[in-house]
Amino acid sequence: MKKLVLGVSAMALLGLASCKKDYDCECTYQNQSSTTVTEHKTIKNSSLDDAKKTCDGYESDGTIVKTCTLL
Repeated sequence: MKKLVLGVSAMALLGLASCKKDYDCECTYQNQSSTTVTEHKTIKNSSLDDAKKTCDGYESDGTIVKTCTLL
């Protein structure tokens, strides 16, 4: 009985860890007039690891240096 409960619990945890959902990414940077700009981007239907990679990818946007954080 213990093995059955442990097996079902392990499967449930794996199922929760691999689910895909929407994540928010917040990026801030200084524009040409030295004003701080904050952008929010939604990363849809993604795993946590993929969302982090996507959010980090927003930091390199040509000549503008952005700081992006997954919320």
